[in-house]
Amino acid sequence: MNPWTRNAGFALLCLVAVALATVAGIYRTLWVRYDTALGQFESRSERIDGVIRAGSDIEKRLALARNAVAPMLHPSGENAQNDVQQKLRELITASGGTLVSSQVALETGADGKMDHVRLTATITGEWSRLVPLMQNMQTHRPVYWVRSATIGREGGTAAVAPQQARLTLQLDAPLAPGKAKP
Repeated sequence: MNPWTRNAGFALLCLVAVALATVAGIYRTLWVRYDTALGQFESRSERIDGVIRAGSDIEKRLALARNAVAPMLHPSGENAQNDVQQKLRELITASGGTLVSSQVALETGADGKMDHVRLTATITGEWSRLVPLMQNMQTHRPVYWVRSATIGREGGTAAVAPQQARLTLQLDAPLAPGKAKP
């Protein structure tokens, strides 16, 4: 064989070997990336499968939580402010107090907070009737969260007459999720 042909064949063989090595390196790099991505995908898909399998359990727990919280929330709607104020009036009247003034404002929840109605009420009555009112406020459902309470004595101190008092309350009434319009 001619030395030029032999050298050309050897050079061609070297070029083919370099090309195969380059293709093998590229293949190896792509295989490693594919294997890494597949590992990440499998772990994520296993987590998603776990969430899907736990879906019915999550729904049951969510229903239990809703059932536990629902009695504490006032119904929402377009008349939510008036309904909450009327229920407060009924609670005050049932205790024997007199509602002197009340103010209501709907505050929409932001940053994950619930909508609520803010109430300010001034009540007058006998001390002996205002104490059960405050006790009922703690156990009443749906709840009225007392933000502040100010109580003061009214009138004279006659030995025969019952003591009169003025109670000023600032309350929050949480609303169930729904449509409440200010």
